Amino acid sequence: MINLCKAQIYNIWKGVVSEMAKIQHKREKPLEKAWYIVKPFLLYTVVKTVAIFSLALLLPSIPIAGLDAWVENHSMLLSTTINGVAALIGVAVVLRDFIKEMSTVGEMDIDSGVIKQLITCMRNGINNCKDKAFSLAAVVSLGISAALALNIFVELLSVQSEKYDNVEAIQYSVPLWLGLILYGLVSPIAEEIIFRGITYNRMKRFFGIVPCVIVTSLLFGGFHANLPQFLYGTCMGVLMALVYEWVKTFAAPLLLHMAANIFIFVLSFVELEIASWIMGCVFAVIAAVLVYCLHRGSKKSCSSF
Repeated sequence: MINLCKAQIYNIWKGVVSEMAKIQHKREKPLEKAWYIVKPFLLYTVVKTVAIFSLALLLPSIPIAGLDAWVENHSMLLSTTINGVAALIGVAVVLRDFIKEMSTVGEMDIDSGVIKQLITCMRNGINNCKDKAFSLAAVVSLGISAALALNIFVELLSVQSEKYDNVEAIQYSVPLWLGLILYGLVSPIAEEIIFRGITYNRMKRFFGIVPCVIVTSLLFGGFHANLPQFLYGTCMGVLMALVYEWVKTFAAPLLLHMAANIFIFVLSFVELEIASWIMGCVFAVIAAVLVYCLHRGSKKSCSSF
């Protein structure tokens, strides 16, 4: 009996210690807050960069006849594919952080495996979207119209960058099906997990919505490392953060990002020229109307709640 009591006390104590180990101290110092916010982004960037260089060095060294010649003749295609694979590797490293940000108390067991948590998170997200079909359709339309307006204005204003020209040449070197996978799925998923799923949510623990929107949008624009994409990415980052805040589901910025990328890629792929001030203004007005409707809808939803 005594041994049984000792075993029970030990198990209780072990459980208490385990739970206490999960409790993180309150982050009060500015450096603690900053590190907590940017750590996943920095980790993702480092892992992705290492993965790119590792894959670029590893693939040509595989002992397959004719591989060297194929790599040399398809360098742009290979570069784009490696970048996509590296992005997935980088996201995998911070996936647990993303799942914790998406979860709320009682919705999932954070001690279970990452895959199980991710499936649960996706299922909860789908259930959360069932009553938001109209809002999400407006988000998709906003992604297309805003992307078109911004691309037209950037082109008409002759915002140029040699680095962007190189990036554009690499991006459109892939076949349509692969481009849709890389830019319509992989890139939006990876970037939204990092910038809105983790960074934006973590900033909101310490700051108001306005600074969170501004900082994460500037970070998103700067991540692309050239002037045209910085301007475009910053503006789109603002919209993605706002629809996330208004529609209250991670699907909103993700769908906006996907819609914008897919539509612009297909439009550029077929080389359809629509750049004019009139068209730019038309799409800008459409985007503004959709922003107004989504914002108004969010206010009504909050008041009714």
